[in-house]
Amino acid sequence: MNLKNIKNRLAINIRYADLDTYAHVNNKAFLTFLEDARIYYIKDVMNFMPSDFDYQAVVGRIDISYLAPLFLYDEAWVYTRCSRMGSKSYDLESYIVKIADNKEIVASKAVVTMVSFDLKKGTTKPNDLSMMNSIKEYEIIKPL
Repeated sequence: MNLKNIKNRLAINIRYADLDTYAHVNNKAFLTFLEDARIYYIKDVMNFMPSDFDYQAVVGRIDISYLAPLFLYDEAWVYTRCSRMGSKSYDLESYIVKIADNKEIVASKAVVTMVSFDLKKGTTKPNDLSMMNSIKEYEIIKPL
């Protein structure tokens, strides 16, 4: 994936608490970075307000590959795009990258499957059409 084709980008602030005994960012912190990026994408692209606490979706699956370590003082970003839309779910594809020698190095690649969900009924539901249209209009590479 060419990162230039991903418009949504969020800076990561690596904290000392994110490190493990090997002095690199622990794998659980990567999941927090993905969560922050997911909320940012949902707010930025789908126009949901974080204060509502109802994103109309829940995480159904996270598939992550760790490709390079992150360290405390790395400059890092998360690029996120919607790569797939189904009838009741959609995939958010994310790349966590660090800047080294003026180049972006992919530290991890992840796909998070979001399942549209009705919190009051406790059941899945069809994807919101206006939300899906907002995604289609926003993305450079249209979701499958």
